[in-house]
Formats: sequence, C-alpha cells, structure tokens
Amino acid sequence: MDTDLPFLATFTSIYETGNVTRAAAALHRTQPTVSYQLRRLEEVLGQPLFIRRAARVVATPLADQLYRLVRGFTRDVELLRKGEGEKDTGLLLASVSAFGRYILFPVLLGEEFAQRPITLRYPELDEVLRRVRDGQVDAGFVYRAPVDARLSVEPVYEETLDLIAGAAWARKLRTMEAFQDVPLVTYDDGDYVVGRWFGHHFGRRAPRWSSVSHFEEVEEVVATVAAGRGVAILPGFCTRAAPGRVKVVRWGRPPLRNTVFMVRRAEMPEHPGIAQLLTALRKVPEKA
Repeated sequence: MDTDLPFLATFTSIYETGNVTRAAAALHRTQPTVSYQLRRLEEVLGQPLFIRRAARVVATPLADQLYRLVRGFTRDVELLRKGEGEKDTGLLLASVSAFGRYILFPVLLGEEFAQRPITLRYPELDEVLRRVRDGQVDAGFVYRAPVDARLSVEPVYEETLDLIAGAAWARKLRTMEAFQDVPLVTYDDGDYVVGRWFGHHFGRRAPRWSSVSHFEEVEEVVATVAAGRGVAILPGFCTRAAPGRVKVVRWGRPPLRNTVFMVRRAEMPEHPGIAQLLTALRKVPEKA
C-alpha cells in the first residue's frame, strides 16, 4: 500500500474536522488538492473513507480503523519535521456531559493548559469507553468504573447525587412519604444516576414516578425544574451552577456520593498532559 505521508496527514485532518474545507485550511492547502489526495488514498485502499453529506463528511468504519492506526503517527511525524519531537502533544479527551461541562472544562481553562491543544467531546458513557478502547482519545471520564482488562481506571472526583426541585415541589416533598407519583425530568446518560438515588433512599421498594420531560443535556433539566414542571436527580455540581433557581431535597439524610473515574488504555504510554490534568483535578474542591 502507498503510504505517502501527505495523504495520511490529509486523511487525519479531514477525519478530525469532519469537513474538507476546514481540513484544507488547517493544512494550508487548496480544497481541490485535499479532495484529490483523499481520492487517491481511497483508490489505494479500494474503499471509500467518508460519506459525503452536504457540507460535512461522515467517517466509514474503515476510516475509524485507519485513524486509530495513524493518528499518533502523523502527529509525531509533523512534530519531528518542525524539530519539536520532544515537545508535549495535545490532549484528546471524552467525558460524560455533566462532569465534562461543569468540572473538567473549567479545569482545562487553567493557565497550565493554555499552550496545550485540547479536544474535548461529550458522548454518552458507552461511547466514551469505546473511544478509549479504540485509542481515539487519550483519556475518558465516566461516573462508574468499567470492568475491562484493557483499561486502567483511576478515581478522580467525588460527587453527590441530589434530588432537586423548584420552590413549590420542594414544599410538597418535605418528607420521603410524600414522594409518590412524582413527575421526573430526565436526561441522556441519567439512568444510572436515577437508579442509584432510588436504591439509596428507597431500596427495592421505589415509589411511583413518571418521566414528564427528557433532554440531552442537564442545562435544560435544571431550567425545566426551576420552572416548576417536575423534579430531577442530578450531580450536585449541576445544582451549584444554578444558585437560587432550584432547591436540594434531602430529608435530613446523608447525601448519596458517587465517584467519577478517569479511564485509559492499559498499554498506552504515559502522556505528560494526563499527569498534569490529574494533578489539577485533585486540587478541585468538592463543592466546585
């Protein structure tokens, strides 16, 4: 197979940007040149790497496999060409949304990361783990520890899981016995949080409830609860990001605690940016 480096660099840029025009700008080449190099690589492989859809391209399974093989290689070659082979590389991260938005992203805004290129995405838990296993990211952050010999798992943060309500619902739910036929506002990736909270407070005899609204992100959940249209169960840092809008209902019981874990491929070499990130995360106060 022809492994001409410009073709692989072009492929990597298109894969990461999802757009031929943006890839051309990043590579300082014309769009026709980038399109030609992509076609040549596809001819060598005998299969398409991307499906063209309007202004973007969607990677095929072959492209996913090729990217896992060449991502680090093309980046390292580019550093060598610039005489920067020993410099720190960027960080590719994936995180479940709530932790990523409210805890991880503010840490990455710190001065120590100002000179390090960072990519951070928010897929659901299973997709975070898949990207880590496939080598598409340097590290992932999830709210429960996976059992997988291919992954190294390290606790990085302790959160509380809280029942939140607007003023009217908080008055209705002053006691645990009042929690019956309650409208719950849910979100993607929230099943584990909801299940743990009910198990902690009610054991196997969970009271009746119904999902009245469902959203992709927690921001919409908090806004819906604040509008009085139900209650929700969220990590505590989501509530603290909206002071005064919602109340935490605890019934005088100790809060339910949950651990967030960083996962990496077990055989991956140590990344200097990961060590730096771990140090920064351990300095984050619990009530961040």
